[in-house]
Amino acid sequence: MMSLSSIYLDAFFVCAKWGHFTKAASEIHITQSALSQRIAKLEEELGTTLFIRSKSGIELTPAGQELLHYCLAKDSLESECIDRIRGTNKDQLTGVIRIGGFSSVTRSVILPALAELLNENPQVKLNLYSNEMDQLPLMLKRGEVDYMVLYNEWVRDELVTMHLADEINYLTEKKGYSGPNLFLDHHEKDQTTALYLKMKKSKGRMERRYLDDVYGLIDGVKLGIGRAVLPYHLIKDERSIKIVDKKTALSFPVYLHYLHQPFYSDLHKAVVEALTLRCPKILKT
Repeated sequence: MMSLSSIYLDAFFVCAKWGHFTKAASEIHITQSALSQRIAKLEEELGTTLFIRSKSGIELTPAGQELLHYCLAKDSLESECIDRIRGTNKDQLTGVIRIGGFSSVTRSVILPALAELLNENPQVKLNLYSNEMDQLPLMLKRGEVDYMVLYNEWVRDELVTMHLADEINYLTEKKGYSGPNLFLDHHEKDQTTALYLKMKKSKGRMERRYLDDVYGLIDGVKLGIGRAVLPYHLIKDERSIKIVDKKTALSFPVYLHYLHQPFYSDLHKAVVEALTLRCPKILKT
């Protein structure tokens, strides 16, 4: 039976993480030449190319993606096995949860959904990342996160996709607002307001301001800077914010994605159970 060297696998994993030989070599404290040799030997052993090289860096080939999935699953199961053999924390879960999501769900939905799991298993470490929608798939692809939560349903053979719930959004303004018809969005590419106005069949010029994330939008509305289409679960208790039209709601389906594996750790199973059970309740309140 063929066995892969852990030295070669470690070199591969750090290259996949950084997408650049120089940065990867720096992390594991070897020369770039030595790192390249390890990758070359691993590719020779496997009889396939793992990376596509370019001037800007390196990208995983389909074979490289498959090997990355293996490395992630191996690390998770190995850590869990070692804890069991050592007899430490037999009744508790251990490991690291790495989740990427967008700004309106990371703090307000994902974190409270996992709170009970984290409190009951203090050895579990949570790394929670908030990023733009188009960056989350890249984080999962590079192995920077094990789960991503976003609006779009990414149908891929290597992914498991689960619909958690729908996020309901309303057009809001500060109570007593009498300013111009000015809309607040995250950035120029944010289409939330445009989608809402299209649904309302509104015509005319749309003037916008950009406040980076959903909490910036909430603050902007509360300060009377403009109007914003905001998630109901974030503004339902804000006394200074008014829903302009309660009959018109913009709904976005929220999906959980993670890599398909032949085996899953107990921690993974607990994470998926917590998210699928609690996220819908939080988003529907």
